[in-house]
Amino acid sequence: MNIGVQSAHDASGAPCRRINLLGRLERTEEVAELCTLLALPDSLPIELVCFDADLLPTAVIVAIADALDRGIDLKVRAYRPQLAFSLLRLSLPVLPVLPVQQVQPQTAQVRLETCRAVALAGSANSLDKIIGIVERLPESDATVFVAQHIQEDQPNLLDKLLKTRTDYSVLMPQNLMKVQPRTIYIAPPGHHMKVAHGLVYLTRDLKISYARPSIDVLFESVAAEYGPSALVALLCGYGQDGVAGCAAVRAAGGCVLVEDGSECAGAGVLPDAAFSAGHFDHQLKQRGIASIVAAAVSPRSRKAGEAEGPLLDLFLAAVHEHTGYDFCNYQRGTLERRIANLIQQGGFASFLDLQRAVLSNPQVTQRLLTELSINVTEFFRHPKQFRQLREEVLPYLASFPLIKAWSAGCATGEEAYSLAMLLDQLGLLDKSRIFATDINRSLLELAQAGLYPREVLQKSRDNHHIACDCDHFPQRLEDHGRFLKVAERYRERVLFHHHALGQDGSFNEFQLIICRNVMIYFDPDLQRRVFGLFAQSLHREGFLLLGPSDGLRAMALECQFKSHPAGDHLYRYAGNPP
Repeated sequence: MNIGVQSAHDASGAPCRRINLLGRLERTEEVAELCTLLALPDSLPIELVCFDADLLPTAVIVAIADALDRGIDLKVRAYRPQLAFSLLRLSLPVLPVLPVQQVQPQTAQVRLETCRAVALAGSANSLDKIIGIVERLPESDATVFVAQHIQEDQPNLLDKLLKTRTDYSVLMPQNLMKVQPRTIYIAPPGHHMKVAHGLVYLTRDLKISYARPSIDVLFESVAAEYGPSALVALLCGYGQDGVAGCAAVRAAGGCVLVEDGSECAGAGVLPDAAFSAGHFDHQLKQRGIASIVAAAVSPRSRKAGEAEGPLLDLFLAAVHEHTGYDFCNYQRGTLERRIANLIQQGGFASFLDLQRAVLSNPQVTQRLLTELSINVTEFFRHPKQFRQLREEVLPYLASFPLIKAWSAGCATGEEAYSLAMLLDQLGLLDKSRIFATDINRSLLELAQAGLYPREVLQKSRDNHHIACDCDHFPQRLEDHGRFLKVAERYRERVLFHHHALGQDGSFNEFQLIICRNVMIYFDPDLQRRVFGLFAQSLHREGFLLLGPSDGLRAMALECQFKSHPAGDHLYRYAGNPP
């Protein structure tokens, strides 16, 4: 982190103090330095410019609020959308800034409104990649051309391999064969293949970069024939053949995908060369390429609301490969609605455009993860359940020397802090540890900060009264005027961790697990896996609390959880220890 201070002038020409933050505030001394700058006794306006930070530490947020309360004219310029959102959420003055980006070849977005032709090419280690892309092609009228570097005296069996994996016609063409839609043409060994005037041409011209068939020859002809309706993918291989062809496709307005060389098992020289030269639109791994190609040729992906079926499966697999987040077993209706919402809010013309942005733009990737994560929560939500915990469960668990509780899918932390407040009322907080987990790291950072808008106060007070039979909720929060801060004694008892219920395993043994409004979004297979995870993680005398609207009673019984009492949403594990 680099904290720079300079004298400047605001928009009206009045003098002000500009504090520039480069990087993230992570060191204690940096946080203290910034808080000191915000607390200077003079009355100069302050402009805090945050170039890289996604969030600001709690101490800095409080210092900003204190400066505003002293009458300081303070504004925060946020270059990261997540920071702007977190500050607006707390009613702090923020000016979101869209950073000026250098328009470089690798970030330019071609429209690709119609994809009439796809060309796939590579050499070493590209065979499986070509097959994987072709077998996922949806029904369309696109034409596909394939060029692979092989020895001229070796038979090319790719046509036979592909015929068993696709409904497209697969041909090793003859010279001057007419180009047909829904057909895959494979360059024969020892021949250059190109397309022009609706015909396939095969020649025995000199080798290009020691290769025949040449990728450059194919790509350059596809660029000339199809222009902005062409999509090409350069896969694993060695040498330079294909780099000039990628440049030709881009110059003609087509779209160029290059494979991430890290997954080429040492044969990433060719795609890396195209990347280094800047002759590409997206650098992707194999699943990302397969998803983009399938969406590009499918007429369905041109419609904003058609994120469904096999196209959605491919996209989710690409997102998993790209981010590590696995949404493949989430309820499809929920995914489709949330993706459609993101397409509309983000101003994307189609599902294809969204895919390309998600797999190449980190900010759009983060927006998708936030959209797909379940983040609906509030303090003492479903207060009757918290009352049940207070009257029936926690007094029983009081006999344990240490009470360990898990809030699974905690979102922005209100549930975990509510449990801490409940334990405090019963005098059990000092002997308790609450583990709060979520799949979304951004939400976890907000939860850890423990800051909440003032607007939550009335609803939280009402919920707290039902759950706890008292009106002490405001005393459990520090009032900073514009926002509320969870008291330190609660924050220090809650440990926030990243954990994906569908992917990660058991990490402790708990007397109480709370998982509400989460599994309702999972499909049955994932629900069973999560119940298995809870069975592994629950103490034999422990309790599992599910949401009253989750509709999981039948699934819980199937997974050997017994309702306690009968018909309620509080469960105990009745099976044998996993």
